[in-house]
Amino acid sequence: MMITDKGVAVPDDMATVLEADQGALAAFQSLRPDDQQVYVKWVGAGHGADARKERLAGLGEHVKSYQRRPAEEHGSPHPLQDV
Repeated sequence: MMITDKGVAVPDDMATVLEADQGALAAFQSLRPDDQQVYVKWVGAGHGADARKERLAGLGEHVKSYQRRPAEEHGSPHPLQDV
């Protein structure tokens, strides 16, 4: 298990994906701790191994393109919470 610079525990498979893409890892480390937690929960919320693998496969690009938006713009404090 990886612990981010901000103290968030990241599961091994998610850490492996992030560590394989230094841009994604840097982007993830720069997120606020609550946003890091949302990503951890989002990856874990996939129903079954195939859904988790699919989320992990797109994680790097998703993290690198993430931009925090005000909650009122989309009705959720984080875009992944709508998924």
